[in-house]
Amino acid sequence: MKTPNKSIVLYFVLWCALCIFPIDAQRAGTSASQLYERGLAAQKNENWYAASQLFLEAVHANPVYGDAWYHLAACTYQLGQYDLALNYIASAEKYARNSTDVQNLRGMCYIALGDVDAARAVFNKVLAAYPNDVNARFGLAELELMGGRITGAEARYAEALQREPSNRKALLSLAFVSSRQGKTADAQRYMNQAMRYYSGEAEVHYLSATLAAMNGNLAEAERQARTAVEINGSYDKAYELLASILYSAKKYTDVIDVCDFRIGRDRDAKSAWYLKGLSQQRLGNTADAIATWTTGLSVAPLDEVMRAALELQINKTVNIEDARRPQWAAYHIKNAQEYMKRFDSVGASYEYQRALKVHPTNETARIAFADMLEMNGLHELYLEQLKFAKDNREPLESISSEARRIRASRMDDTIEAYDSLLQDSLAKRWGVEPFYLDKIRWHIGVYYGQGAMQFIHADNAMITAEMVADMFSGVSVTSVAALASPVSGFGDAYRKARASNQDYFVILSIDEGERDIVLSGTMYSGRTGAAVRELAFYGTGNNRYTNVLRRFRSAILESLPIRGKILDRSGSDILIDVGRSEMLRNGAVFAVVRSGTVQTADAAVGLTYLESDNLGTLTITQVGEEVSEGTLSKKGFYDYVNTGDEVALISMPKEKSVGDAALVVDNVPSADMRGGVTIAVESESTQMITKEDSGRERTPALFDLIREIY
Repeated sequence: MKTPNKSIVLYFVLWCALCIFPIDAQRAGTSASQLYERGLAAQKNENWYAASQLFLEAVHANPVYGDAWYHLAACTYQLGQYDLALNYIASAEKYARNSTDVQNLRGMCYIALGDVDAARAVFNKVLAAYPNDVNARFGLAELELMGGRITGAEARYAEALQREPSNRKALLSLAFVSSRQGKTADAQRYMNQAMRYYSGEAEVHYLSATLAAMNGNLAEAERQARTAVEINGSYDKAYELLASILYSAKKYTDVIDVCDFRIGRDRDAKSAWYLKGLSQQRLGNTADAIATWTTGLSVAPLDEVMRAALELQINKTVNIEDARRPQWAAYHIKNAQEYMKRFDSVGASYEYQRALKVHPTNETARIAFADMLEMNGLHELYLEQLKFAKDNREPLESISSEARRIRASRMDDTIEAYDSLLQDSLAKRWGVEPFYLDKIRWHIGVYYGQGAMQFIHADNAMITAEMVADMFSGVSVTSVAALASPVSGFGDAYRKARASNQDYFVILSIDEGERDIVLSGTMYSGRTGAAVRELAFYGTGNNRYTNVLRRFRSAILESLPIRGKILDRSGSDILIDVGRSEMLRNGAVFAVVRSGTVQTADAAVGLTYLESDNLGTLTITQVGEEVSEGTLSKKGFYDYVNTGDEVALISMPKEKSVGDAALVVDNVPSADMRGGVTIAVESESTQMITKEDSGRERTPALFDLIREIY
């Protein structure tokens, strides 16, 4: 089959575009050069849509107008339509041969599309022919930034500046690269030079405001941002920055005014909804904040930080019977169903739990979550979920829908059947109600520093710390607390952790770009203050915020040793409050330690106790969901083991292969010089970002910022 001619395809694209942007009657008869000049004026004012339309009309009037094709491609690039920009570049190359601007734009499109090798080849080819070309050096500098080589990028920008001492992009890029490296004086010097040459340009004032905000000079940042919007009243990015600066300066009423102005011009301005709600919350108007965020999420449902802020406030202030709760939970139920379609039960479980956090009496979410527990063999937990759903539904006789009545009747039958089947469970035989046990073993604090101003989501670190603590609320073995205010540093966090008797504390930091996010943290011992683990998680794409939070929670939980306490004993048979819900298996071996003598290890994630407090070992013979039974092997002649003594896992059997017996992992601790024993967790001490996370080394936010400078 004959492949269609590329020119025909391109003309079809143009024809479609002109149907969308028809030439009005006043422009009929206007020459291509006049349309081109108008397009340049619109492009200079960053009105990319209007400029694109004018350049489209210009090439429609004169299809061989190479410069118009190039500028059409440049505007399309600014709009993020990189594949389409490459099509326009192909036409520009035909009619503007040997144009380095066209070639460099091609390279920038390749960068945007992630084709690093192709981009590098384009820029090197340009420099081979034209060694003084500054735009090719800009392209190579961006490649250095993509690779995390900020010093290399600085050298490329400096080379460009040597060739053109007043080059706008070189000066502005060097200002931000220098600032990132801590060269504050150099950064300001470059920005002052840019201001001297281009003081009438709105973008230069906007970038000057950004730099001042990064350096904490909020008064100067506000002045420059206001200048930018005075020069260009339609410069929405400058209004967005101004609102963020005003928020950092605690001028919350002014923030609301700016956000209302932005929303009035563009109802889809998601950052305006977020910041307006945050300001209302700061002013104590929680109900207004919830209403604002609810509306904001209707126009930007994928803004996960705004959703987190909303749900945190819902759980703090909204009555459990509020009629809006089903609406708020619906998002998570839909997400869970999408995860199930992809056979991602872990993601679905998380979303159902979030739905139940927002709307605890939601029957759809409750039963779906219960079904997942049953599928994983947690029948006691499954039964508890069904009983909760039954207790919170309408009485059977008052249900009007026949289908609902049938479902409710089936649920009653299931509850009755499982009640009968579980009468011989381990917990029942020992007379224990497992769901009323206090199983908290770990007290953990989550803190965050003041840090630099957040440009994407203000107060993101605060919201993230609270959200992390909220996510742990469903984990029975942990009690996690987050402060609503930042700590001044490690010393402040350590003092607060010691005062709260926390076993561990984590100091979080968050670095958010337009398309990705990095959540980092250092985990410390609450007893000694020693750093015990470094964590960093990268997220991109949809659900990136949720994904890094989930991975962070998993990493913390995996760090914690399995420990418990003795609930009861009968001869050498002992019952402990650790079960299958904590991944325990038959054949696991615990050290039995005198109550109150186990403490966290000095400089590692683990437990330590004196050998003299070791009372024996416990080998698990039957595992229940929340409790387990084992056989005691006491140490020495006398039996000192009592109810309330602690148990610490020292070995876990490997997973069984088909036909194989369980094999015990040899992880028995050895005594230290003081006669103490330390049980360390077998995990990597550092959980860092991997290539699988990002596909490349990441340069947060800086890359996006510099890339927008034209």
